[in-house]
Amino acid sequence: MLNERSKYGIPHPVETVCPLPLNSMAVQERRYSLDEFHAFTIRDEYQDRLFELINGEIVEKVASFLPSKIAAWIATYFNMYLIEHPIGYVTGADGSYILSAENEFMPDVGYISKARLPKEPERQVYGAPDLAVEVKSPTDSKRQLRRKAEDYVRFGTKIVWLVFPEEKQIEVYVLDQEVQVIDIDGVLDGDEVLPGFRLPVRTLFPE
Repeated sequence: MLNERSKYGIPHPVETVCPLPLNSMAVQERRYSLDEFHAFTIRDEYQDRLFELINGEIVEKVASFLPSKIAAWIATYFNMYLIEHPIGYVTGADGSYILSAENEFMPDVGYISKARLPKEPERQVYGAPDLAVEVKSPTDSKRQLRRKAEDYVRFGTKIVWLVFPEEKQIEVYVLDQEVQVIDIDGVLDGDEVLPGFRLPVRTLFPE
């Protein structure tokens, strides 16, 4: 459930902000740093909107009902597991992870262990989630979503699930492994990140 790409200029403080429309295909002329990104997101006119920094590009998260519902169910199953095994934290679509100087991602569902995050931060998590879930929305590009999954893994995420509601399939990304495609009759496995966690794909796509 992620992004319709939009290019935004971060102006000099004395200039007026004039963001491009969400469907703009204008070429971005430069990359933005984390400090510039954070200065952009705290402006009053953007307080009710969610943005990510992806390879130096500011990208707005666009809401969509079905992807949001699927992500919420996955988060629910994670939290049910963590009630019995309190080994980490689950974040929703506004949970932010700083992966690098040019990347701050907001997975639709994120999980990070207490071993890596012994104290809860007030805002962003500095580091990649252990497990990230991205659910494709109607405005998402499969190519961009897959590239983002590869970026997660490159920056230290152990497992990435890309959920494709139309196909009722999940692609699983793990470092140095072939991408695994799990269909409606398959089962998602938490592997070493969530030991013993199993989630039948069919539960995410009820008839």
